[in-house]
Amino acid sequence: MTSLSAAVAITAAVLTIPSPEGPPEPPNGDAAAPVIAAEPGTVREEIVTAAQAELGTEETGKNCHEYSEQCVPWCALFAMTTWEKAGVDVENEEFAFTGDVYTAGRTEGTAYGSAQLESARPGDVLLFGTGPATPDSSHHIGVVEKIQGEQVTLIEGNTGDNPDRVMRKTHELGENTFYGGVRPW
Repeated sequence: MTSLSAAVAITAAVLTIPSPEGPPEPPNGDAAAPVIAAEPGTVREEIVTAAQAELGTEETGKNCHEYSEQCVPWCALFAMTTWEKAGVDVENEEFAFTGDVYTAGRTEGTAYGSAQLESARPGDVLLFGTGPATPDSSHHIGVVEKIQGEQVTLIEGNTGDNPDRVMRKTHELGENTFYGGVRPW
């Protein structure tokens, strides 16, 4: 029995010796998708940094907030404030309605529809709903923080429960959620 116990112990020790090449790679399809983050030193990074600095900021009354004197739904006002802080030529007060962000993006040549969502990058804004026509069809907006595979992490204003605040949320990057996006102009 002693030689059998010694053989088992040696076999177990050999099986646990790490490979000089490192751990084996996961099979195809199991590898984590790369994270797309803002390039350092860019306007996009400044937008993301401005949005991150606001995480946790709460409204001060029903739809009253620090991004405007208007006490209205403020997700678009928040998003455009991050662009303004990063030096994008935008007056955030002009964007109380999310659909106006998309319409301005079309005018500037930086808007894209749901068929081009894979081109979204950090610093862009993504628009929730089915189109820019009305508050019912364009009902929310968020600043893209990062993308990993089919998942997009946004920093969104006017979200949460009593009181609403600026929060980080992850969504599936698809046309069932977003009707389009806008790149900084």
